[in-house]
Amino acid sequence: MKKGLLLVSAFAFLLSVTQLAKADGTGTDHGYFWSLWHSGGSASISFPGAGSYPGNYAISWSGVGDMTGGKGWSTGGSRTVGYNIGAAGGNVMGVYGWTTGPLIEYYICERGSMGGTYVGSLSSDGHSYSVYKHQQVNQPSIQGTATFWQYISNWGGAGTGSNYSVTTGNHFNYWKSHIGSMGSFNYMILLTESWGGSGYSNATVW
Repeated sequence: MKKGLLLVSAFAFLLSVTQLAKADGTGTDHGYFWSLWHSGGSASISFPGAGSYPGNYAISWSGVGDMTGGKGWSTGGSRTVGYNIGAAGGNVMGVYGWTTGPLIEYYICERGSMGGTYVGSLSSDGHSYSVYKHQQVNQPSIQGTATFWQYISNWGGAGTGSNYSVTTGNHFNYWKSHIGSMGSFNYMILLTESWGGSGYSNATVW
């Protein structure tokens, strides 16, 4: 009898662990929206610290061509995003999202940076950001393969283990004034992106 109970408990534990790891897609966890997408290799997202810190997520990936994922909100917009990077991985970590009508992919790079055509500089939250725009031609998007613009703000100086904040409205207003219009907000997350290889990241957003 005790052995049977032990086996049931072990099965329940394994099931709960398995349910923590998610493959490509979107969903909700502890009141936050999450998203994961990758090409090539493998990637999974889990939420190991979300019981104590609801916005926590971790991503593991191996041999990918590209991987984007993170946790945040199903509808983006102007807000103050707080975050803490526990384990840094990939090429870029920061606030990321999409608008539609027009289709725009945007990045506020808090760790790492992205390139493009230089637009200007923006001061926000005690940091100086370099702003770029870049057109993606026939690339994956939330509306399938499409041609669209990326709006990018690069700071890149965030360390691990410290709390930071991003006033997203400052970036949206600057982009609208200096690059072009933005449409209706789709999702907005604290992003981890890797342009290849293998790695691990762990971060919390609020």
